[in-house]
Amino acid sequence: MDPDCVTRKINLYRYNFGSIIGFPMAKSVSTMRLSGGHPALDFVNTVDSRRGRLGPDLLTKFVDLVTFSQRVDLISGAAAATLRQAAEASPGAAAKALATGIDLRESLYRVFLEEDGGAIAPEGDANVVKAAAIVARSHQVFEQLAGGWAWTTKVETPADLVHVLSSSAADLLVSRPNRRSVKECKGDNCGWLFLDTSKGGRRIWCSEASCGVHNRVRKFRQS
Repeated sequence: MDPDCVTRKINLYRYNFGSIIGFPMAKSVSTMRLSGGHPALDFVNTVDSRRGRLGPDLLTKFVDLVTFSQRVDLISGAAAATLRQAAEASPGAAAKALATGIDLRESLYRVFLEEDGGAIAPEGDANVVKAAAIVARSHQVFEQLAGGWAWTTKVETPADLVHVLSSSAADLLVSRPNRRSVKECKGDNCGWLFLDTSKGGRRIWCSEASCGVHNRVRKFRQS
C-alpha cells in the first residue's frame, strides 16, 4: 500500500479517536449531552443507552429529576430549591414522584419511537401518557405573564415536577403536524431520540461529534 495513504489513514484515525475521547459515556444528568432538541426528548434520553445495552439510568434519585428539569429550563432555580427542600421533608413523596416519572419516561420513549417507524407502542403506554397529560393540565393555570399568556404549573411538591415533565411531552406530541418526526439515533450503544432540524432532514445521529464519529472510526477499523 502507498505509504502516504497509510499515513493519511493513521492521521484520520487519530483525529477521530481524539474526538471520541472528548465524549465519554454519560454519567449524570448534569453532564449528559442535550441532543434531543426538546426537553421531553432529553428527558427520555436520561437512560444513557437503549441499543446494544440498556443503561445506565441517570435518574437514580429524585434530586436527579430536579437537576435535569432545571438544566433544560423547565423549572427555575427557586422552584428547584423548593423541590429539594420538599424532598428532604417528604422522602416518600419524592420516591413516589421519581418512580412515576420513570414510568412516564419509558412510556414516552415507546410512544415517540413510533414516529421513527418503530413498533406501535402498547396501548398501555399511550394510556399512561394520556392520563399524565390530563392530570398535568388540571394542575395548570392560564395566566398573563410579562411575555404574554401561558399555561403554568405551580411547582411546590415532588408530584408537581412530574406534571411539568408531562406537560412538556404533551406539547411536543400535539405539535406533530407542524414538525418533523422524532428520530432514533442508530449509533452503537445509543438509541437516543432527537428532533431533526437539519436543513435537509437527513440527520441520523443524536450527535455528529459522538455517535457520528464513533461510527466512522468503527468502519475505519473494519476496512
